[in-house]
Amino acid sequence: MEEKDTYEPPTSEAAALAAERGLGPWLRTFRCKRSRLVTKHNESRLYLYTNGTVVTGPQGFRAAYDWETVRVLRYLSTRNGVPWDARYTLLDPQGAAVNIGPGMRVFLKEDKQSLGITSVVQGALFLWPDVWGEHMMQAVTRAQLPKVLGAVERGETVNFGAYKVDRHGLAGRRHSAPWSEITEISSFSGTLIFNGSLKRTTVDSADLQNIANVDLFLRLCQHLKAAAG
Repeated sequence: MEEKDTYEPPTSEAAALAAERGLGPWLRTFRCKRSRLVTKHNESRLYLYTNGTVVTGPQGFRAAYDWETVRVLRYLSTRNGVPWDARYTLLDPQGAAVNIGPGMRVFLKEDKQSLGITSVVQGALFLWPDVWGEHMMQAVTRAQLPKVLGAVERGETVNFGAYKVDRHGLAGRRHSAPWSEITEISSFSGTLIFNGSLKRTTVDSADLQNIANVDLFLRLCQHLKAAAG
C-alpha cells in the first residue's frame, strides 16, 4: 500500500453515513492488503473524517463513530518483548464493538462487563495502524478532554473500564486512593501502575489494553494528580 492509496474517495454509502452523523470533511482512506485466497475483506475500508470515522465490511456492514462519544481500546501484541501488532476496538455508546487492524483481541466475560460491551464484530486488518490508530487516539483526547474535565469538576464519575475517576480519587476493581496519595503513574510490560509513598501500589494495576481511551485517561489522571498538589 502506497500513500497515494490512502486518498481513495469514500463510497456514496459511506459518505452518506458520515454526513448523517456530522463527521465533517473526509481526510483519508485505509484498506487491507488484497488477497486472492481470502477475499472477505478486500472491499473493507476505514475512512477518517475530521470529526470521526466510518468502518465498512462484508455484507454491507457500515458503522460510524464520532470522536466525542467513541471509546477506543488498543491491544498491542509483542514479539521478543517488542511491540509488533496493534489491534484497535471501537465502541459506540450502546456497547457495540468493532475490532480492526492486525493482531487478535479476545474479550473475557469480566472485560465485557466492565466496558459495557454488548456485541463484537471482527473487522478488517487495515494497513498502517500506526498512522490511523494514533490519529484516532489523539482526536478522541482533543474532542473529549474538555467535556470529561467538566464532568469531573461537577462531581460526576467517569468510567474508563478498568478504572473509575472522580475529583476525589481513582478507583480500580478492588482498591481506590485519593489523588493526594498517588505520587507516580507508570507502565511496565503493558501494565499501568499507580504508586504512592515508598513506591507502594495504591490502586489496582491494570492492563493498558483494558482502559478505554487510554491517552485521554492518562491526561485526565495527570491533571487531577497535579491539581491535588
